[in-house]
Amino acid sequence: MRYVAPLVLLLSAPVSADLLLNYNSFYQRMKKLQQPQYSDITLAFALTGERSGQACKYYGLGLKSDQHDIALDIAGNGEISLPYDEALKDSNAILQVLLADNAEPCQVQFRLRSRMRLATELTLQDAQHYRSQFDLLLDDMAGVSKYWLPDVAGVIAEFADTVTPPQMTSAAAAVTQCSEKRCIIRLSTDLAADTNWQFSQRPLYLLPLIDSATD
Repeated sequence: MRYVAPLVLLLSAPVSADLLLNYNSFYQRMKKLQQPQYSDITLAFALTGERSGQACKYYGLGLKSDQHDIALDIAGNGEISLPYDEALKDSNAILQVLLADNAEPCQVQFRLRSRMRLATELTLQDAQHYRSQFDLLLDDMAGVSKYWLPDVAGVIAEFADTVTPPQMTSAAAAVTQCSEKRCIIRLSTDLAADTNWQFSQRPLYLLPLIDSATD
């Protein structure tokens, strides 16, 4: 296996003008996550600038249908909180994004990440648990194409501020790379069962580290 750039996005679509998106496409992705085996992960939806990666600038954002008019907000990281609602699906609701004047082009991102609040300590068992859920969901969403999917080789810890390397054993340090606001952890069978990473701050969330196979 060889390392490739960590994949945060499952899908990205450029947006350079006001945007209308069918809610059904979001609903079908959220439906997968209602299964108990995915209880600790989520698929977050974000609207971010193509160049800056910051939250999109807009003057109107909401879900619209003949029966619905629901205003939404964008969080600081660009994520929007979409309701999981069969009535919205059945009414063919539309996600409407009205971009601010002179705003940079935006992109829609589907971000697979951990759901629950994390501790400053990440244990090997927790990291393996998240990797397993990420891998299972990606296979589920890919269907027959799962046989060509790259492996989930580990996890990426994302932080609010620049992070220093955590306290860890030499074996853990050999599979851990920290830079700016993230630590990339490649999980290995050589790690001892009691391996852990003691961070100086809580990770915002964990993301899947994606590998691709070599010939």
